[in-house]
Amino acid sequence: MDAAQAWEYCVVTLGSWIRSPKDGELTATLNELGEDGWQLTASTSREGSQALTLFLQRPLGRDERRRRSRPGGTW
Repeated sequence: MDAAQAWEYCVVTLGSWIRSPKDGELTATLNELGEDGWQLTASTSREGSQALTLFLQRPLGRDERRRRSRPGGTW
């Protein structure tokens, strides 16, 4: 029986407190992350800011899970 799916997560913030991300910047970032296997799961605007924070996930591969579970393995 396979173990439950493990995930790794990525948080990316675009824009700043005075500037929201441009559509082209957002599209390019999402496309680049998507090519690396990341899937957007949620997004939110930062309170009091024009920045947009993206929350992404992708399956954690068997080799990476094994490496991280070894003593001395790093996250």
